[in-house]
Amino acid sequence: MTIASAQPQSTLQTWPETETRILLDGVSWETFEQLLVETGDNRNKRFAYCDGVLEIMAPLEGHEESTRLFDDFVVVFIDALGLEVRKLGSLTMKNPAQKKGLEPDCCFYIQNESVVRGVETLDFNIHPPPDLAIEVDNSSSSLNKFPIYLALKIPELWRLRRGTLTIYQLNTDESAYVEVEQSLAFPHMPVQALPQFMETAKVIGQRAAVRELAKQVEELLTDADE
Repeated sequence: MTIASAQPQSTLQTWPETETRILLDGVSWETFEQLLVETGDNRNKRFAYCDGVLEIMAPLEGHEESTRLFDDFVVVFIDALGLEVRKLGSLTMKNPAQKKGLEPDCCFYIQNESVVRGVETLDFNIHPPPDLAIEVDNSSSSLNKFPIYLALKIPELWRLRRGTLTIYQLNTDESAYVEVEQSLAFPHMPVQALPQFMETAKVIGQRAAVRELAKQVEELLTDADE
């Protein structure tokens, strides 16, 4: 079965920038950590740090809308497969030894949800990192975050850039990310069709698009059982 969307493909051609980004060079790790402390958890900006470069990203409406829809779409897959999930949004993740850190647009514990269930303060020296992180990036200039995710050992990364969703997985020796066709967390789910459902949401509404995805996923699973 092919997952289809009600939105015509011709609308997937132009992509306005949905966030503003500032890159600052020559920033110390100590300054980055102090900035996190001073701005707190309720700020409206997200930070990333790698090799002395600090990125400050301020999401605009389109960016936040994409992030919220991703969150809803992941839950559709979770419910369809009867899984559990721990959603941690833009969790601040750091590797002090390598002086790298970031805040994804959203992240999830799926395969390791039971390991961290109920844990109030995560310690990445003890606990595994999130199983999946998602990045929305429609800006013309942004920090290369792959070295940061590599330092954090995030098993899977989805990156939405100008209407195209790419799935990356950490390779077997954890030395690089490789582009793959299927999600590690959701094998056989129509992950790469999600940008089409984001466009559909602009026509029929967000919840209607989520329901449409859920309907088509249910049909997909029914066909697989026959």
